[in-house]
Amino acid sequence: MSAAGQSLFRRTILSIAISGVMVSSPAMAEAESAAGAGEVIELGTMTVVENTPENAEQVVTREDIEQLQANDLEDVFRADPSVAVGGANSVSQKIYVRGLEDTLLNVTIDGATQAGYLFHHQGRISIEPELLKQVGIQAGAGDATNGPGALGGAIRFVTVDPEDLLRPDERIGALLKAGYFSNTEGYKASTTLFGRMSDDWSAMASLSKLDEGEFTDGNGDELKFTDAEEEMGFAKIVGKLGGGQTLKLSYELQDTDGFRLERPHWIPSERNNPIDQRGERETTTFNYLLQPEGSDVIDMRATVYQTDAFLEQDGRFGLYYGGVESRGIDLRNTSRLGAHSLTYGVDHREDEGTLENRSDATVPTETEEATVTGVYIQDQYALADQWLLSLGTRYDIFRLDDANDQKFRETGFSPNAGITYSPTERLDLFLTYAEALRGKLVNETFVLDFYTNSPDLEAEEAKNAELGFNYVPGALSVSAKVYASRIDNVIDDVENVLTNVGDLENEGFFTKVGYQWDQVFAALSFNYSRPEIEGVPLHDDNWSVGTSIGDTWVAELHYQHSESLQLGWYGRIVQRLETVADGYNEKAGYGVHDLYAEWLPLQRDELKLTLTLKNIFDKYYRDHASYGDYGPIAQGFPEPGRDARLSVAWRI
Repeated sequence: MSAAGQSLFRRTILSIAISGVMVSSPAMAEAESAAGAGEVIELGTMTVVENTPENAEQVVTREDIEQLQANDLEDVFRADPSVAVGGANSVSQKIYVRGLEDTLLNVTIDGATQAGYLFHHQGRISIEPELLKQVGIQAGAGDATNGPGALGGAIRFVTVDPEDLLRPDERIGALLKAGYFSNTEGYKASTTLFGRMSDDWSAMASLSKLDEGEFTDGNGDELKFTDAEEEMGFAKIVGKLGGGQTLKLSYELQDTDGFRLERPHWIPSERNNPIDQRGERETTTFNYLLQPEGSDVIDMRATVYQTDAFLEQDGRFGLYYGGVESRGIDLRNTSRLGAHSLTYGVDHREDEGTLENRSDATVPTETEEATVTGVYIQDQYALADQWLLSLGTRYDIFRLDDANDQKFRETGFSPNAGITYSPTERLDLFLTYAEALRGKLVNETFVLDFYTNSPDLEAEEAKNAELGFNYVPGALSVSAKVYASRIDNVIDDVENVLTNVGDLENEGFFTKVGYQWDQVFAALSFNYSRPEIEGVPLHDDNWSVGTSIGDTWVAELHYQHSESLQLGWYGRIVQRLETVADGYNEKAGYGVHDLYAEWLPLQRDELKLTLTLKNIFDKYYRDHASYGDYGPIAQGFPEPGRDARLSVAWRI
C-alpha cells in the first residue's frame, strides 16, 4: 500500500471509531497504573504509585498536566527536578533522567514499548499530553518488570480510559477544549467523545490540533522556523467479558508535517536550512486482563502492540525516508502465595529500521533487524510485619542483523534485590541494588548508511544502588535517596564507528519535602547528578547517551481557595554548571517561574477556565538539557520567554 493509501486507511479507521462513539459509546472502572504498579496514594498534588517503598515511582498526574496546560514533554515534566527536557521546540525535545537520555530507558505507552531512534537531531518520544492519565518515572536500573535493557530506568505513559471521563450512570459525554498561547500567537483545540455502548462496553475518541507560530525568547527576539503544527487522533475501546476479564484496544496517530529546519534543535545557518519534513507515529495496543474475583493465584495481563514511526526529509541529499517498525508482546501474571507476591512473565519484541532514498532508486535501501526475548520474575516477600524483601531477575537474549551484514548476539541475567524496614507506619528505610543488560539494538535510521558498528561490540551493563527513606508523620512528608549508578561498555560514536567507549558513572542525591495545610500544599525538591564517562563529564555531543545538568531545585505552592478556584506556583531553579568536558562551555544557571489559576464559574465541572503564566519574569535562558552555544553552526535555541496561556474546557 502506498504512503498516501496508508494515511487514508488510518484516518478511515479513526473516523469509524469516532462514528461508533457518536452512535452509542464508553465504560469500565479500573484505575490501572503503568505496567501493573498498585494503589495510588495522593499527598496534595504529589502522587506516588505504590508497589514497594523502595521502587515507588514519581508520578505526573492528569491534574498537574491540566494546570500547566501542557503542550509538550517539557511541560509534562516541569515539576520533577530529576527529569529535564531539552530542545526548545516540540519536535526536537529529548527526555533526560538524572542526565541520561531516554534512549537508555524503557519508554512505554499503555505497555507498548517505544523503541528505535529516527534522527539524533530530533526527539524520539512523542505523546499528546491531552490524552494522559498519568506518567510514571522510575530512575535507574530497577525491577525485572521494567523490561529488557532498561539501563537508566523506565518511563510509563498511561492514557485515559472512557471511565475516567464518564460520570456515574452517564451514557455519553463530550469534552471540548480550546486554548490560546500569547508567545506564539498559537492555538490548540481538541474534541473528545466518550460513552457506554452497554453496561460492559465503553469507547472514546479524540481529535486535537496544535498550531503555533515562531516563539519569542526572553530578549524579545523571534526565533525563525520554530513554528509547529501537529495533529493527533486517538481511539480506545474497553470491554468487560465476565469472569474478571477486561480488554482494552487503543489506536493513536500523531502527525507533524511542516517546513522546518533540517536539524531543528540548532539555529538556522548555512548548514542548517529549512526543508519540507513529515513525521508520524502510529501505535496500536491491545491489553487483556484476567483478574478472577477471589483468586490469589491469577492476576494476568497480556499486552500486544505495534508502533510504526517515520521521518521523511526533502533536503540537500534528496528525499530520504527513515522509519522504525516495532512489534511486541508482554505476558505476565501475579500470584499471591502466603507472604509472597510473585510477578512472572515473558516478553518479546522485534524492531526493524529502514533508510530509503526516495529520490534516487539506484541508492540501496539500508535495513537493520533486531529482536529481544526475555523471561522474568519479581518477588515481594513480607519477611515480618516491619520487613519487606524484594528479589527478582530477568534473562534476555538480544539479536541484531545490522546494515553491514554483521550479526550480534548477547545474553545474560539482570538481577535485583531490595530490603525495606518500616520501624513505624510513618517511616520506611530502604536499600536496593539492581542490574540491567542491553545488547546492541537497531541504530538510528538516518545514519544507517553512515555509521557502522564495531565488530567487537560488547553488551552494555548497568548497576544501580540506592539508599533512602520515606517519612510521613502527618501533614509533613519527607523523602530522600542517594544513588550510585554505573554503566559498563557504553556505546557511542567514535569517528562514525559505534564502539564501546568506556564506563559511565553517575552519583547523585534526590530529596523532597512537602507539607499539607487545610487548603495549601507546599513542596520543595532537589536533584544532584554528575554522569561521567571515564572521568569526563557528559557533554552535548554525547548523542543517545546523555548530558550534564546543574543542580536542580523545584518549588511548588498550591492553594485551594474554594471548590471552584485553585491557584498555584511552580519555580524551577537550575544552578550554574562549572565542571564540564574540555572544549565545552560552562552552563549558566537560571530560575523560571510559572503561575496558574483554575476556575469553575458554574461551581461544577461543566465549564473550566485555566490561566497559566509561564516564565512570568520573561527570563532569557538556555535549558541545560538543550544543545549549547558552540558557534554559528552548532548552536541550540534558547527557551521561550513569557507565555500567557488561556484554555476553556466545556464538558457536555
